[in-house]
Amino acid sequence: MLNLNQQTMAQTYLFSKQSRDEVYDHETSYCFKLRRGKGWLHLNKKATELIEHDDHFELRLADWYINIGDKFISQTILRQEQCQELQEWYLKTKING
Repeated sequence: MLNLNQQTMAQTYLFSKQSRDEVYDHETSYCFKLRRGKGWLHLNKKATELIEHDDHFELRLADWYINIGDKFISQTILRQEQCQELQEWYLKTKING
């Protein structure tokens, strides 16, 4: 088993700073706003490396967190779709901005 310093970071996403909702952060998770009516995405702080840039966040998610296996396949797909949606929104606003 890998410890926190050895975990494999599997996927990187870029999120707009406007999508971050620190008010709803928990002690153990970061919070990001999804599109209107879709709620929030909470990402485990132990599984997420959050890197702040001038106009966006770079999130690196641990392999064990984004690819949690067959037992939780629906949760895996939902988390991947939500991350992809937030990244697409950021890229769209960057191109149009």
